[in-house]
Amino acid sequence: MKHKTLTPGFDMLDRIHLGDCMEALRMMPDASVDLVVSSPPYNIGKEYETKRELEHYLGEQRQVLKECYRVLKPTGSIFWQVGSFADKGTLVPLDVKFFPIFEDLGMLPRNRIVWVRQHGLHATKKFSARHETILWFTKGDQYVFDLDAIRVPQKWQNKKAHRGENKGELTCNPDGKNPGDVWVFQNVKHNHEEQTIHPAQFPEGLIARILLATVPVGGVAFDPYMGTGTVAVVAKDHGRHYCGAELEPRYHSVALRRLSGSPDENGVFPNLKTLRAYVERTGLPIERFRFDVQIGKVASDGTKAKIYPEEYHAEQLVERLQYEADAFEAKIGGREVPVAKDLNGKATKPLREVQPPKPLPLFDDPS
Repeated sequence: MKHKTLTPGFDMLDRIHLGDCMEALRMMPDASVDLVVSSPPYNIGKEYETKRELEHYLGEQRQVLKECYRVLKPTGSIFWQVGSFADKGTLVPLDVKFFPIFEDLGMLPRNRIVWVRQHGLHATKKFSARHETILWFTKGDQYVFDLDAIRVPQKWQNKKAHRGENKGELTCNPDGKNPGDVWVFQNVKHNHEEQTIHPAQFPEGLIARILLATVPVGGVAFDPYMGTGTVAVVAKDHGRHYCGAELEPRYHSVALRRLSGSPDENGVFPNLKTLRAYVERTGLPIERFRFDVQIGKVASDGTKAKIYPEEYHAEQLVERLQYEADAFEAKIGGREVPVAKDLNGKATKPLREVQPPKPLPLFDDPS
């Protein structure tokens, strides 16, 4: 099939196609987008045997990614977020299966980002899964990566050199550091202001980090599985263009409502964040409106909301994991197990206020 060549303002620009992503991709010119970012659905069907299900799914994904590669600019990137395929107690990390698909396209791996979650399904016969991965591949060696746009605060912001030619000067970048490849953006679940009717949507902050690093102002981000429109919303908010596709009409409708920023004919918004932004912009009372997943009688205006940055969640996660390690070592060492500060959300002592385990001898004392 002969595809369109790149022309300004191509048909899919700032549109979300209602239908299959392959239909949308066939309407798009070669080398027309700066970024492809998505989380492909992997609720693999039941019409095949298990192994055949996975092979069929990966075969379909190979065709989608081949088209994504075609529409990607030479300086462009693909970020592909996936979890694992589980069957009868076994686990297949899907990023392992996707890696050769990208390599076969001639793409170059840049990062394997770990997206950590503190909570998830509890396993009884294996370790509970607490992370998913995001693969980052570029089309070539000359690619866009704007580190300055995504720096995060330094741990030691005023640290200075004590000796040498640089004595007295800062030893770190005052604008912040590289955020690294372990991310702790909070899941969009109950009580999250971005929550829509979609069960597994991207946090806007996660997409913003990817987009600001890899898409110049005025560039284009494409999501072949748009869901309820997070990639489009973030692109619009940051002066970038978007395009994408969504097969499910309900999700497509929510995406368009998020982009409009206005209530529907019944005064209902797609999520609490869109509602709050509208009320702040118009000065209208929040009591006049509702949002799709609202539980309480009146939506909160956000003045008392506790919204924490990713850095906060990262610190909390590290503290929790350190506490769990300390508690386990205390238990096997016959010592009193420390009480966590976040036990039932009531304790106040820092998690690390526990005695570290005594070092164990590597060899028997010969004396």
